[in-house]
Amino acid sequence: MKKIKNPLIRRIPKELIGDWKKYLVVFLFLVLTIGFVSGMYVANESMITSANEGVTKYKQEDGHFELKKQADATLLSAIETGEKADFKATKTTLYENFFRNEEEDYNNDGKKDGTIRVFAKTKDINLACMLQGSFPQKADEIAIDRMHADNVGIKVGDTVTVSGETYKVVGLLAYVNYSTLHEKTTDLMFDALKFDVAMVTQDGFDRLHKSIHYTYAWKYETEPADEAGEKTSSDNFMRALLTQVVVADNELEDYTPKYGNPAINFATDDMGSDKAMGGVLLDILVVIIAFIFAVTISNTIAKESSAIGTLRASGYTKGELVRHYLSMPVIVTLLAAIVGNILGYTVFKNIVVSMYYNSYSLPTYYTIWNPDAFFKTTVVPVILMLVVNLIVIVRMMQHTPLQFLRHDLKKTKNKKAMRLPGWSFFGRFRLRIMFQNVTNYLILFVGIFFIMVMLAMAVGMPDTLDYYKSNTDGMMFAKYQYVLKSYEDDDNKRITTENKDAEKFNMTSLVKKSDVLDEEISVYGIADNSNYVKIKKLSSLKKNEVYISTSFADKYGLTVGDTVSLDEKYENKSYKFKVAGFYDKSQSLALFMSIDNYGKVFDLKENEFSGFLSDSRITDIDEENIATTITIRDITKMADQLDHSMGSYMNYFQILCILLAAVMIYLLTKLIIEKNENAISMTKILGYENKEIASLYLLSTSIVVVIADLISVILGTLVMAAAWRMMLFSYSGWFTFRVTPIGYAKMFGFVLIGYLIVMVFDFQRIKKIPMDQALKNVE
Repeated sequence: MKKIKNPLIRRIPKELIGDWKKYLVVFLFLVLTIGFVSGMYVANESMITSANEGVTKYKQEDGHFELKKQADATLLSAIETGEKADFKATKTTLYENFFRNEEEDYNNDGKKDGTIRVFAKTKDINLACMLQGSFPQKADEIAIDRMHADNVGIKVGDTVTVSGETYKVVGLLAYVNYSTLHEKTTDLMFDALKFDVAMVTQDGFDRLHKSIHYTYAWKYETEPADEAGEKTSSDNFMRALLTQVVVADNELEDYTPKYGNPAINFATDDMGSDKAMGGVLLDILVVIIAFIFAVTISNTIAKESSAIGTLRASGYTKGELVRHYLSMPVIVTLLAAIVGNILGYTVFKNIVVSMYYNSYSLPTYYTIWNPDAFFKTTVVPVILMLVVNLIVIVRMMQHTPLQFLRHDLKKTKNKKAMRLPGWSFFGRFRLRIMFQNVTNYLILFVGIFFIMVMLAMAVGMPDTLDYYKSNTDGMMFAKYQYVLKSYEDDDNKRITTENKDAEKFNMTSLVKKSDVLDEEISVYGIADNSNYVKIKKLSSLKKNEVYISTSFADKYGLTVGDTVSLDEKYENKSYKFKVAGFYDKSQSLALFMSIDNYGKVFDLKENEFSGFLSDSRITDIDEENIATTITIRDITKMADQLDHSMGSYMNYFQILCILLAAVMIYLLTKLIIEKNENAISMTKILGYENKEIASLYLLSTSIVVVIADLISVILGTLVMAAAWRMMLFSYSGWFTFRVTPIGYAKMFGFVLIGYLIVMVFDFQRIKKIPMDQALKNVE
């Protein structure tokens, strides 16, 4: 006997056609969200795989260190073998990886545009992927970082000036140890605008004049199995290195293992966090859409309760009806996931790749199939949609056929009607509408709150960057900080300057250790009655008393009277300082003490100092004696880079949030109007005009939207500020998340713009409800 086909199946396409606008909005919304997240997964996996393969292909270092003087063959051999260490040696192979930090003038106008770190071409360590052009062959040829070139408008064939010497750009490359252009390991953010890395020939390297940084890269003879093993090997190697360097009467200037090098790790870590964030974003949006579907289905079941009661009495099982009402949201989600994944592997993947290439110096990549992307953007959304709706539908189907026939679907007994205030008829009517749609409005509030968190980032990020860029002058105590290699030159003569603005100071870096990050803290010794760091009574402080920057206090929650414990970077030595006050003219994480106390704490020789503070450029000190010069560029580069990398995307993100708000509000207000179609039809019979009816229903929703909007602006900003603090705790440096009054107004206004768009459609929907609908549905 032929099995009779379930007639409920025929209802699915009819329902889809009958309410195609709603399903199209949901479908497009899911397609765009799933497509973008899928593209992010595919791009991430493809680019990270290429980067990981490049570790071997381009001979990436396991770490590097810098010495004050060039090491001879004997010292290098001793460091490699670790023979003088009093513990098990970690054997390595060392490679010269010398560089010069030169002045870059990329538009050849005679003014410094930034710093360019120049390496001589090598075949031994830290090779580069040539993305366009060729490697330099002549002394006047140079290959520069591709991302920096794109950012400042340099093309192959152009010329650039490097510390007065002219070079022809013959190639655009990506160094394997500079996937992000971090000038220093302590930089919170890379700088692809004012910092560049480049390759020249050995003859081209010899043309330059700045001091050589004697940096040596190492590779372990036995590669560590994991990061824990890498840290152990690094610690052992550093102890052996320190032993050999001291014996050779040299000094260790810098020590950076691979795991602690942001120029190597930042890009892949950031892409990994982007992937995780994208997955969470998708899951939250799908759950919100699932709840909207669930409320829709709940209303549909209530509206069709008589038909459901008849079907149940005719022999249809609960399972058949549950599967029927589940089919629509699952089908829409599944179709959206399929289309979204197709777009993810094509259009959106390319968009994400271009975003990453705009921020990171990555090698050439190839697309790979990512089953994780398919699972998280297809299987997970369908399961979430299925589970949320299944719970609601099964709960609704617990009623008996008789209860469905009688429309008796309430779990609780009818209570007496709530007594409303003695307002006007319209006021009480609107209040009643609000009480009748509490569930819908709660979901609306959750949706607006979630959108507001994203808006807080989209609006707050530019506000924060603008604040720090516009207040830079107030965050620097001197326009120039000249840090010397030593207070004496090669002839043991004290270094001096005729510049009248110059003021001696001392500075060193200590480490504040924590479970999250071992962070460098600058410690300054300031002259009495300083013209630059104006702290009263600094000279009267006790030996261990210090002022700290407000950024340091804010990040670690320090107050006056607290004790700060800091450690030497490369030695087993700790210091404890008592907080005597705060200094707000420094954006860096820093401590300030008198220059006399500094000498006592760090056991300096008499009149020993680290450098000069000055508001004008010092020109009478030999470049060979200057270790680094800190200028306003070092303060602004983080904000400039973030603004360049993310500024335009934040504008697009704001538009996306407006559209997202419109979609959420559209779906929920549509439910409210559908639920009240009979009442609206009855008010038309009683003679009320469309404008009056719209004022009843739309104004009620408008009041709820405005209240939810106001509350969400505050809560969304607080959530984003807390997330910002958590995020920055894993990075060196600090700046507080800020939203301006205009920014708050933008956040509030953007959601209202989305609602105003929806109001147009809602008014048209109310106009189309016929007067006879209430009469047709009388039972």
